[in-house]
Amino acid sequence: MRKKRQATVLMLLALLVLAPCVLMAGGQTDKGGKKEGAGVSAGDLAKVDPWIVEVREGLEKYRGTFNFKGPNGQTPTWDTELVLTLGEVEKIKSGNYTAVISWHGSQGEYTDALGGGIKDGLKHLGIRLLGEASAEFDPAKQKSDVENLMAMNPDVVISLPTDSVTSVQTFKPVVEKGKKLVLISNQPQGYAHGKDFVGLSTSMPQDQGKFMAEAVLKATKSGEVGFIYFDADFWIVNYIDGVVEETLRQGKPNLKIYKKGFANPATDIENSALAILQTNPKVDALYVSFSAMGAAIACESLSRKDVKVVSQGLDKPYMQNMLSGGNIYAIITDSTYNIGVNTALMAGYGVLDKPAPEYLISPSATVTKQNLREMWKLAFRVVPFPPELEALMK
Repeated sequence: MRKKRQATVLMLLALLVLAPCVLMAGGQTDKGGKKEGAGVSAGDLAKVDPWIVEVREGLEKYRGTFNFKGPNGQTPTWDTELVLTLGEVEKIKSGNYTAVISWHGSQGEYTDALGGGIKDGLKHLGIRLLGEASAEFDPAKQKSDVENLMAMNPDVVISLPTDSVTSVQTFKPVVEKGKKLVLISNQPQGYAHGKDFVGLSTSMPQDQGKFMAEAVLKATKSGEVGFIYFDADFWIVNYIDGVVEETLRQGKPNLKIYKKGFANPATDIENSALAILQTNPKVDALYVSFSAMGAAIACESLSRKDVKVVSQGLDKPYMQNMLSGGNIYAIITDSTYNIGVNTALMAGYGVLDKPAPEYLISPSATVTKQNLREMWKLAFRVVPFPPELEALMK
């Protein structure tokens, strides 16, 4: 009997000794009850998360060399350098982190794809999205939006600032309260990388500008073109506009360029196009920074079927116009969905306090009738190919 009692005591002692080991093998548990490392073997924790690699498949051939600097002289980094290990992803998931999104404005399928990439990336990392708001290109509204979103007490604020000047004050509360600020395509003046913001995710502007300029040069027969540029302090678009103009002047030194700026694409682009075409009737090609439809509508209203419009930003109405013989001649696209995914991954870097690349770029390419399906899939991923376009391609 005594031997049985001794054996029982020894078994209990053994269980007490082994219990911590069993708990550790199952992963650490945070205050929310999630396990860090659960479902991932110890040997795999240091491996790069395969989801990040898979989501970039198909973009390899569009990455080339570049020789430009970011708004503050930053050397850009291709998005392939932005990765997380399986262990880091599990650690993020265990933190119960939250995020909000402040948009500069909505642009149809483009915003759907960009937002889809952000949301898929956040979901993959276990970061809960609390809310989002669109400023519709109004700096004052974005300031109000950020104040409302901050009331939700997020860990991460993701934003595409309306401009680099007013946004200094807009995002000041984010910085002062120690939230992780992740930027898309635009940066508040004076904000320091790694201190005020985690990093910036954007497109490859040098290629975008070059491709659009080449399309304009090919489109014009008269040697006179309209140049409708974004008249706001938005570095990447300003840079693209500069690349387009420089490439145009190098390509055709005698080219006549008539320039007109816009602030609100919803109203200003059509008016700018009308003004250029009515004043300069020999113009037979129009470059537009983005939102091509306004320029196409202006051409149609003046019965100018000969004018070719070149712009950027893949969208169903633009493609319908181009495929049906409308005025839109060429569209350049970035890898929209992946820019969103990269933004979410930067949020992951932020909550880990892991240094992120300051200026991250994703590939851009020219959209043609021949490669439309491929580019739609690469750029938009989560946005289905519209049946209306399918019918026009037959």
